[in-house]
Amino acid sequence: MLINNITDKYNRPFNYLRISVTDRCNFRCAYCMPKEIFDSGYKFLKKHDLLSFEEIVRVVKGLESFGLNKIRLTGGEPLLRKNIEKLIHKIKTKTNIKHLALTTNGSLLTQKKAKLLREVGLDEITISLDSLNPYINKKLNPLNDDKNVIDAIYTTLDVFNFVKINIVVMKNINDSEIFKIIHNFKDTNSELRFIEFMDVGETNRWDVDKVITSEDLIKKIKKTFNIKKSHPVLGATSQKWKLLDYKASVAFISSISKPFCNTCNRGRLSADGKFYTCLFSTHGNDLLQVIRNSPKDDVLENLFSSIWSTRLDKYSLIRNLNKNIKIKIPKIEMSYIGG
Repeated sequence: MLINNITDKYNRPFNYLRISVTDRCNFRCAYCMPKEIFDSGYKFLKKHDLLSFEEIVRVVKGLESFGLNKIRLTGGEPLLRKNIEKLIHKIKTKTNIKHLALTTNGSLLTQKKAKLLREVGLDEITISLDSLNPYINKKLNPLNDDKNVIDAIYTTLDVFNFVKINIVVMKNINDSEIFKIIHNFKDTNSELRFIEFMDVGETNRWDVDKVITSEDLIKKIKKTFNIKKSHPVLGATSQKWKLLDYKASVAFISSISKPFCNTCNRGRLSADGKFYTCLFSTHGNDLLQVIRNSPKDDVLENLFSSIWSTRLDKYSLIRNLNKNIKIKIPKIEMSYIGG
């Protein structure tokens, strides 16, 4: 397959696509889908508005020619999408994607489901964890299912022999849990990813005073654990550190304090087929209508080429350069764009 390695206006390549397979979730995390907004009256996407598995594969095949080689399936909660294992199988057998991962809240990940996902070709699972404390979990997410989430982490370790665990850290809410989480998983083959609370969307009541920077976390962790910084990977959103005396590693995603816009190599595809060039985008390009209205692949490819080659997104850097200026731009919700 001929690869046309495309770059944007800042010479950033494209090789990673995050695909939201549903905008629905069975959790109501305060930093993503607060229950006051996403209540029984909230209008979620209808089935016919969603990309079909065949349409997702068509998009993937079309973007492969531009260098796409890594995909992460997200949501909402991706395991709510019926027969998602069929999508994974189609991607792994009908495309040349090298790495296919999935991010889940873990509540629906049984041993049987994990084994099935592994069998059809899934390479990696990331599970979101707020805390090990039931009280804190309920405060952050009233629908939290503590036991199933923890069980899912150990199930993933058993089936995949590795798990990434995402922890969104919020000051005076769950920051006291950092050491408990490290102690709990330090002897497992896991990567504990501490994420700065981000200003994604318009509903999570983001406040910079709730942010604990990765630098501050690292200083605290160093007082208890021997950690060594790993060699940075180009395009990675996290900086990884090895726990020298244990099997696990820790990583830090610092989009607030140390934006990584300059090396961002990823796009995002919403469940209804809109392509976004930034997590903080204000609008997306409708790929769904393009592929439903035209059977010709070059129409999709030409549209994507025009989108990426004119890309100028640097939201997080702009925010940091204008710390005293509040950016009044309506942003897409994380639950819709897929994180």
